[in-house]
Amino acid sequence: MKTNPIPRRACLAAVTFVIAPLIATAGPDSKEVIPELTPAPVSPWEFRLTPYGWLTGLDGTSGAGGITTDVDAPFFNDILDNMKMAAALRFEARNGKWGLLTDGFYADLGANGDPIGPAYKSVSIDLKQFIGQAAVSYRVYETPKGFIDIFAGARYNGVWLDLDASVDPAGVTALTSKASGVFTNAVGNQAEAIVEPRVEEYKNAADAERAVIEDEVQNAIENEANSRVKENLKRQLMEIRRNNGLDAETLILNRVSRAIKSEASALAKATAALKVAQLRATVDSSQQSAVDKAQKKVDKANKQLASALDTQVSSSLPTSASANKQWVDPIVGFRGQYNFNDKWFLAGNADIGGFGVSSDITWSLEAAVGYNFTKNVSVELGYRYLYTDYSDGGFVYDMSQAGIYTGLNLKF
Repeated sequence: MKTNPIPRRACLAAVTFVIAPLIATAGPDSKEVIPELTPAPVSPWEFRLTPYGWLTGLDGTSGAGGITTDVDAPFFNDILDNMKMAAALRFEARNGKWGLLTDGFYADLGANGDPIGPAYKSVSIDLKQFIGQAAVSYRVYETPKGFIDIFAGARYNGVWLDLDASVDPAGVTALTSKASGVFTNAVGNQAEAIVEPRVEEYKNAADAERAVIEDEVQNAIENEANSRVKENLKRQLMEIRRNNGLDAETLILNRVSRAIKSEASALAKATAALKVAQLRATVDSSQQSAVDKAQKKVDKANKQLASALDTQVSSSLPTSASANKQWVDPIVGFRGQYNFNDKWFLAGNADIGGFGVSSDITWSLEAAVGYNFTKNVSVELGYRYLYTDYSDGGFVYDMSQAGIYTGLNLKF
């Protein structure tokens, strides 16, 4: 069966319909149509991560539990031997003029301290510390040459302190001997104030009346001395306490006073007996030997008092103490950067805080020279200083920390 062939005109029309547009677009006056691509969105946020190292030394006073010590461990000497661990990291997020600054530093340090007073030979200190900081910043000035930011926030301090002290027996003995000597002189002066107004009366009295005067003088001296034992002793113990940086809870005045009450009473009786012997010697020179014997008894009583005081003070002196303290200080500050060129720059910041909220005052300074390896990678080398003056009850942390700082800046 024959099929009807497609007419030539129909075929030519179909071919012309398909290729005509292609020929037209390929002509000399034609333009190629390129589809428009939408650019990837750019985040308004910029981030910088900075792991860093801070070889910090210690210089100041720290104490807890009755032990206070002066510490002087420079970063370039002792701290290299005594730093057990350190870790630090900074992170910054920025959107336009506003930014968030965070910083965390942890260190485990050991050092030898100098005791404040002569009752101790030495003090060793183990300090674990975490400093965390967060602040909001605002860029007040920016050019291709650099920028200046101001910021406000808070600094967290966590301090874990362990102190070990070595008592100096010779130092304690010297202190207690001095204290007992002052105490003995005070009792003697009080006794003299009682006896002196009655010397002429005693000389002119009959024997029976003299015996009455002797009893009255002796009783008055003993009563006066015993009533002022605590007052006189308290002054001496407070002197020992101040000289050795001890707190009220460590050297308990009332307990020590009660513990040496019998020795104090014996000294009062010996002093009264001495004054009676001296009275008798005013009318009978042969009584001078009795005065000498009475004086020896006073000296013996003084030594016994010093020994008892030495024992009590020695047993009250702490040899170890620990404290865990955490506090937060408000801070304000500024920071900036100056670009010498596209590679080298100078960076620095400073802040101050505390204001009595927690610390009496805290402040820090930092300055560093930096180098850009690429647009997103740079390093810094400089010096950092931080001072904190904080106290709470028996805990004292009045410390400067300073040393070399180095960091690696990663921007993304």
